[in-house]
Amino acid sequence: PTSESTTTAGEDVDETAVAELASKLVVLLQEGLGKMIPFSVLRSNFHTEKVSDEMLIMALSSCAVLVRGNFALKSSLAQFLKKDVMKEMRDLMMLLLNMHGSIQRERLVRAFETKASTDDDYAVINADIITFVLETMAKLLNGCWVSKVPDDVVFAAKFPKFAAC
Repeated sequence: PTSESTTTAGEDVDETAVAELASKLVVLLQEGLGKMIPFSVLRSNFHTEKVSDEMLIMALSSCAVLVRGNFALKSSLAQFLKKDVMKEMRDLMMLLLNMHGSIQRERLVRAFETKASTDDDYAVINADIITFVLETMAKLLNGCWVSKVPDDVVFAAKFPKFAAC
């Protein structure tokens, strides 16, 4: 089989190799059950001679989202979440963590209770489900939920064009 190549930042990238790498990353990220993983930890799973940083970041962009410098499996690929509304809720949680650094669980509970009152699809989301999903990525600290994994400022400094997206 032939594989296509594209040029990125002056280097040829084998798209088939990137797709294969992405499938390996999905497995690694699935094993974490939603936990965010620093780039350095993901990087340590692959030889730098075979997988460049740029190739790893390209593969990550297809299967993960960047939250405060760490990578989390895209909710659409999270097998531990069975319903689309739960995946939407996880996306919202990651967005809140990324933007604000913390989540107020009670506000989420109220928001989803309100949503469920007008849309039956959201009735599956209750306080216990919210807590379950929060616990995959965050811990309770001083009344707010914060990321279990410290912000990775090294990634942002080393790869500013990727961290800015």
